[in-house]
Amino acid sequence: MITLKQKNKTLYLAAQGKVSKTECQEFCNALMKQIDSLTDVRCYVEMINWDDCEQETFSQNVHLNLQNERHLKKVAIVGDPKQQEEFTRFLMPFTKAYIKYFDWEDSISAKEWVEN
Repeated sequence: MITLKQKNKTLYLAAQGKVSKTECQEFCNALMKQIDSLTDVRCYVEMINWDDCEQETFSQNVHLNLQNERHLKKVAIVGDPKQQEEFTRFLMPFTKAYIKYFDWEDSISAKEWVEN
């Protein structure tokens, strides 16, 4: 399940459990809409039980929608180290964004960092 929220130039994503193809496409569409309207886009990603997500589906959608994307400037990832590694591995080929990992207890710091 994915929850999306937009605040100024930051797109907030909370992913929990299995993420369907439709939800994944919703996230990619929202991110691309943000990218199309701004030149400085940020993304806050909170991952809960990422091990259960359909990672191949997510990776394919990211690949199709973010090829060589340069407007994405910062990505804050909140979760455990394994989830951070997997999500970073998905994003690295498609963006030059500064990707920073935060533990759960640092979620407030992550929001502040990605917004500034």
